[in-house]
Amino acid sequence: MDPRQELEMLRRLAELEAKAGRPVQTEQPQAKPEPSFLRQAAGAVGNLAAGALRGAGSIGATLLAPQDMLQDALQGRGLSLQSNRERRAAMDEGLRSMGADPESMSYQAGKIGGEIAGTAGAGGVLGKAVEVTGRAPMLAQALRSGGMAAGPNMATRVAGGAASGGASAALVNPEEAGTGALIGGGLPLAMRAARGAVSAGRNIVGASTGAGEQALKTAYESGKAGGAQAKAFRENMRGQADLTDVLDDARANLDTMRQARSAEYRANMAPVTADKTVLDLQPIGKSVQDSITQFTFKGQARNPQVLNALKDVEEEVLNWSKLDPAEFHTPEGLDALKQRISAIRERQPVEATAVRKAIGNVYNSVKQQIESQAPDYAKAMKDYTQASELLDEITRSLSLGNRASADTAMRKLQSVMRNNVNTNYGARLSSLQELEQQGGRQLMPQLAGQALNDFMPRGIQRATAPLASLATGSVAGIPGGIAAAATSSPRLMGEAAYFAGRADPFIEALRRGTRYAAPVLGAQ
Repeated sequence: MDPRQELEMLRRLAELEAKAGRPVQTEQPQAKPEPSFLRQAAGAVGNLAAGALRGAGSIGATLLAPQDMLQDALQGRGLSLQSNRERRAAMDEGLRSMGADPESMSYQAGKIGGEIAGTAGAGGVLGKAVEVTGRAPMLAQALRSGGMAAGPNMATRVAGGAASGGASAALVNPEEAGTGALIGGGLPLAMRAARGAVSAGRNIVGASTGAGEQALKTAYESGKAGGAQAKAFRENMRGQADLTDVLDDARANLDTMRQARSAEYRANMAPVTADKTVLDLQPIGKSVQDSITQFTFKGQARNPQVLNALKDVEEEVLNWSKLDPAEFHTPEGLDALKQRISAIRERQPVEATAVRKAIGNVYNSVKQQIESQAPDYAKAMKDYTQASELLDEITRSLSLGNRASADTAMRKLQSVMRNNVNTNYGARLSSLQELEQQGGRQLMPQLAGQALNDFMPRGIQRATAPLASLATGSVAGIPGGIAAAATSSPRLMGEAAYFAGRADPFIEALRRGTRYAAPVLGAQ
């Protein structure tokens, strides 16, 4: 309005107020009411759908880029993408005219989602092309996964991520191919750095709590696995399970392993049992006589204890030689003789090493005689011996034998979460993992839960952690002291690791989305 017109309007208004004796009420513009929640939600959904359509249009515009470049050339613009840029801008304006808001967050989210959906297979196509050549399987895997998987070779992963990212971005906008390659190639490096930071943090927290890094690792894995594994960890950490349940499960696993050993032995012995070849007992008798000679001098015993035991073995072999050869001198029959000789050896005291060694010589001669004429027997005994040695090692290292007390066994089981000289630097952990794997019952989640069930630090950290918290608080203030105290609490860190594992599937979904989205975030 012209200033003179505005002054004239004010003058007339003053005259009217003077005549009326009161101020004249002028009509005020009404404020536009805010849209309802449902209307806002509908608008967001509409913008999301419009953005998704625009994202698909980005790929369509890329497919038309050669045609636009030709048009630019014919119009004297040279080999440019100006017409292609105008095409993209026209798509936004067209959707705006239909009621969409290209500046809204929901529109932009829909646009990126459409671009991700349309370009997600770019790496797979490249990987398939390389795979067909049969020359670079690791590179093919890197291309398919966007650099997230290709073994330990980081250079291959970066190359795969860069190629996949560049191809994805180029499908959306050829001008953004370089940016997409840069981001795609950087993602594998960023992910490795993140994993390294997590691992380092777990080591530090494991030491500060006194519970050990393995306990926190198992807490995370239990949360990630969910189901029975998560339940076992959670209940043990929160004191809702009987602490000796894990001992019962460990011994049940040991019984399962014994049963598996016996079943495998019977299966391997089936061909031996079917073999009715009559074997020669003469080498066995000679072995007995050689052992007796070794422990006598001119008919007198060098070691009476050894000689008496060997006489028992000699009598056993002599009696067996008199039995029906067709039934008792077969590979299966001599295996039974070997077991009887083994029983004589097992009756000897553990400290009677000379006696046990002398009987062992005869035992081995019987075994060799069977193996020399029945090759299937060698495999059966090899597998049985290996299984027996593993059982013996697990039983010994974890004190799971019948004579061991429950207290001793529980202390050894719970110690597997610590990696120090008392656990032979992981030897018990290896035995437990083998027991868990072959027995079938989960043990690690229960033990990790028990290691993390206390709010106060374990071991020497119980005394040093408060001092560390006070020292941190004096430097970083009260929040720093509280944070230091929290990171030294096994229970708090156990809960944190468990819930981090529970959130892992969602983080993985976000990571996958970021992998595909990163190359197209800057595309238009």
